[in-house]
Amino acid sequence: MSSNISLWQNDAHSCQLLDGFAILIQVLLAFTALGALLFKRWRERPRRSLRIWSLDVSKQFFGAGLCHFLNLGFSYVAGRPADGSPSSNLCVWYFLNLAADTTIGVAVLWCWLFLLKATLGTWFPTVRSSGCYGPSPLRHQLSRWASQTAMFLLAETLMKVCLYGMFRSLPILFYVGDWVLSLIGRANYRYQVVFVMFVFPLVMNAFQFCVIDTIIKVNNAPSRRPSTLWQQKKSACDYPTIIVHDETTPLL
Repeated sequence: MSSNISLWQNDAHSCQLLDGFAILIQVLLAFTALGALLFKRWRERPRRSLRIWSLDVSKQFFGAGLCHFLNLGFSYVAGRPADGSPSSNLCVWYFLNLAADTTIGVAVLWCWLFLLKATLGTWFPTVRSSGCYGPSPLRHQLSRWASQTAMFLLAETLMKVCLYGMFRSLPILFYVGDWVLSLIGRANYRYQVVFVMFVFPLVMNAFQFCVIDTIIKVNNAPSRRPSTLWQQKKSACDYPTIIVHDETTPLL
């Protein structure tokens, strides 16, 4: 990256993404993301069965883990270049990666999922209907889940490659991130770690997880114009759902 980027000459005072404090923050964030998905399931009408919901959510957690390690890798590649270029603040790079993942990255991910379904679906039909795992037993459902998860991870990887190319093409983005984190202060790097790995992701990751969960799950909403075939034969994705009666759900 350009030598004009603000330097952090003393690594002892720079952002550390892999020390004990940062790892603790990341574990707390994982639990908050799970809590957001549990809340979303509680609000679902109709509600997915626990097994189907768990299979859907596990895709996201594998994808989130992959994105997290890719973000760490990209942050260290950009912030600690091996070619001898000056080092820069790791927290800025992680902040930029996370901000892109949870905004434009969601749209890029959706596009890659659409393209991969259209192409890979020719050879692997089970990936065309995301969230459709077929009827029991569980081992058959896990087979479909594995193929869909592999496609989802591939889409996540391609999305990250696109965003990394964007950062390489627009180095000015670093200045924006550096300015944002300068408002937090540089006296103690832990303030920045808490912001970029907990406070900021607390809201953005919850939004991202809920949007992606809507993308990858099966839409079990009843059709307004059901076909005769639908009336005669249930689809393999017509899972049993938990109907929760409330003020808006008729009892009959």
